[in-house]
Amino acid sequence: YVWLTTASRSLNFAAQLLLISTLHPYLSHIPPNMEKTTEKTPIGSSGEDVGNGRLLTFDEIPSWQKCVCPYRKERCKEDKTDTFQDTTSIFAQDTVNIHSHSIGAIIFSIILVFHFYTTLYQAVPEAQPIDGVVFLIYFSGVAACFACSALFHTVGNHSQHIHGIYNRVDCCGIVLLMWGASLASIHFAFICNSHLRSLHWFLSSASASGCITFILGPMFIKPAYRTARALTYLSLGLFAIVFIVHGIYLYGFMMQRKRLALEWMGLMALFNFLGCTAYAFRFPEVKFPGRFDLVGHSHQIMHVAVLIAGLVHYHGLSQAFLETRGGALHAC
Repeated sequence: YVWLTTASRSLNFAAQLLLISTLHPYLSHIPPNMEKTTEKTPIGSSGEDVGNGRLLTFDEIPSWQKCVCPYRKERCKEDKTDTFQDTTSIFAQDTVNIHSHSIGAIIFSIILVFHFYTTLYQAVPEAQPIDGVVFLIYFSGVAACFACSALFHTVGNHSQHIHGIYNRVDCCGIVLLMWGASLASIHFAFICNSHLRSLHWFLSSASASGCITFILGPMFIKPAYRTARALTYLSLGLFAIVFIVHGIYLYGFMMQRKRLALEWMGLMALFNFLGCTAYAFRFPEVKFPGRFDLVGHSHQIMHVAVLIAGLVHYHGLSQAFLETRGGALHAC
């Protein structure tokens, strides 16, 4: 019953998220006077608002948007006077960002929940309720991250004020993903020692709390702190080295290799590193300004890399679950 209730709520949440994402071209252009904003959209030479649906040049967008995407040369706006432009405006710079993570939220909140329960949890008689709990924490953290990301890219270009609020929401979602992933891995790393497991759960939670505190600070979302944001997430990810090294020291490499599925964790870390690096250095748009406005810029690369990393980590956790509950490592 608990599993069905969770899946039902996840389905409702995913449907709402998909609806919001579909309405992106309209939600992202709510009249600015509905929210506090620090800068109005510039007016073109014809006296009309330049945000009327055509692709705007870099010089026409507000200065705060130039700071967000200094190497992209066009932005897509809605034009209700031209049906063709209305249709093409649906595909904008944030379209891939929105749907890559709205789809990811659906995958982790519904599909993988059923996959784990039907093909893993029910198939292993030795499975314990705590196993299901840590997997649900992982699924919830990843789904929340992707949902926050999709929401931010849906409404973030409304105004500088709204952008700042939902940018923080997006960043907190990333921390939730990393926290949930760490808790699940720690569970299997110290599956035979509940005291050490609780200790590392506490340390991971404290580190995540510190990151969220930093994120909520007024300076964090400024463009000048872009690299600092990437390093914050990277440092939280590298914190996993602590419990990995501790486990290897206590139980040996071969034991922890199976308990943690280290090969898959390494592949997951590689995808996260590549995505984080592309984001921090704005590659490839920094080398080819204007060529990757709609598809292929650094933020999209990071989105896809994080989605792949999440799937890889789930596979690794599945292997760890089978080894520790149904394999030779079952006996502590």
